[in-house]
Amino acid sequence: MEQFDILDIDGTPTGLTASRGAKLADGQYYLGSHTYIYNSSNEFLLQQRAYTKAFLPGGWDIHMGHVMAGETSKASMVREIEEEIGLIIPEDELTFVGRVIWEQYHHMIDVYFLKIDFDIKKLTLPPEEVIEAKSVCVDEMLALVENMDYRPVEYRRLVAGEICKLRCSI
Repeated sequence: MEQFDILDIDGTPTGLTASRGAKLADGQYYLGSHTYIYNSSNEFLLQQRAYTKAFLPGGWDIHMGHVMAGETSKASMVREIEEEIGLIIPEDELTFVGRVIWEQYHHMIDVYFLKIDFDIKKLTLPPEEVIEAKSVCVDEMLALVENMDYRPVEYRRLVAGEICKLRCSI
C-alpha cells in the first residue's frame, strides 16, 4: 500500500503518514507533483491516461504523481515520468514554478516545468498507465489548462502564466 507523508499548512512533514485514500483531518495535506514537459520548439508533451485510471480515465493530461513517504516532489517526478513514459530525466533540470494548496482535497501540488527535447516514437508507454502520447503547441496547451475545471483556479492561473511566458518568447 502506498504511503504518503502528512504535511501541515506550511508544507512541513508532521512525522505522520497516511495510505492512499485515507481521510485527512483539517490542516493535514499530502503532496502531489506535476510536470509540464516542453521542447525547444515550445511543444508540450501530453499523455493519454489509461481508461482504467480512477482520475481522468482516457483523458489527455500532463505528467503527475503522488509524492511517496520520504520522497521529495522532484524525486517523485523523476520516478513518475520514467514509469509513465520511459523518459529518464535529471532531477536538477526540473524548474519549480510554484505550490498550490487545494483545500477541498487536502492536497498540495508542486508544479514543475521541464524543457527537454523528446522523441514521441522513443517513449515507452505502459498500457496500465498511458495509452498514447502527443505534442501540442503553446496555444493548445494553454487552452487545455484553461479548461481544467477539475483543478483549482489558482493552479490554472499559475500554469497559464508560465505557458504565456513561453508564448512571448517565440
